[in-house]
Amino acid sequence: MLWFPLALAGAMAQAMYSAGAKVLLRQVPPAQVAGGSFLVAAASLAAISIVRGFPSIGPGFAEAVLVTVAINTFATVLFYRALSLSDLSLCLPLLSFTPVFLLITSFVILDEVPSIAGLAGIILVAAGSYLLAADGTPGRAGDWMGPFRFLLSDRGVRFMLIVAFLYSISVNYDKVVVERSDPVFGSSVVFGLLACVFLLQTSIPILSGKAVPPAARGEIKGTGLLMPALGLVLTLEAVTINTAYTLSLVPYVIAIKRLSVLFGVIIGGYLFREGCIRQRTFGTVVMVTGTVLIALWG
Repeated sequence: MLWFPLALAGAMAQAMYSAGAKVLLRQVPPAQVAGGSFLVAAASLAAISIVRGFPSIGPGFAEAVLVTVAINTFATVLFYRALSLSDLSLCLPLLSFTPVFLLITSFVILDEVPSIAGLAGIILVAAGSYLLAADGTPGRAGDWMGPFRFLLSDRGVRFMLIVAFLYSISVNYDKVVVERSDPVFGSSVVFGLLACVFLLQTSIPILSGKAVPPAARGEIKGTGLLMPALGLVLTLEAVTINTAYTLSLVPYVIAIKRLSVLFGVIIGGYLFREGCIRQRTFGTVVMVTGTVLIALWG
């Protein structure tokens, strides 16, 4: 049962990274946040690989790395945009749609029909997203679609939905990277390449990251410890989740990892004082229940 605490630690690390990134994005351009944290994570994982020894590389490793780096580059851009535009407790739970997208793409591409549990999971995720937005909807009697319209009117939510879809594709290549190397070295290569991409972009505003205003430039010095801390949190997430993949079935690990959205809602409520926290927590619990059904029996 060692995989369970490892997956739980990875879920907590993912929520902590999202919260820390949201804080940094108030003062630092997105490309710097991504490049700096990914670089620290890559260096930390490379150091671990040096100590424990480099693995043998299997066929298909390079191709899988290039694909996941390409997908995660776009996903990271949209992820940071979502965090900067919306409440953490509102946009992060939308990552629960990743397994829903996996069921839909497998049906469209492979003609695989979801099981009863999978369909129930989809309904729960949809119901949870409805509850997530219900408190923020202007009251109008009989307007059952109001919460969905409110949710989709939020740009951060729309960006996070796209991120969830991209993750439903990249997770397959992430698994190949780990299988063709090991849980540490493979992640160090992926994070290293992502760091290079974003650090090269720091002088190019393709992330729509606005220049830091003069009043805030002095505050960036205070983020000196937060940036490497984010990289270390990423390292913890990569090691724990990838190791858990090797100790148990991937669906089981993913089901526990989805608790990160619940941790994120709690952090958003208590750290950022975001509103409607009870309603959003309830909606998130419903969504997580749906993703667990999909991951375990879908």
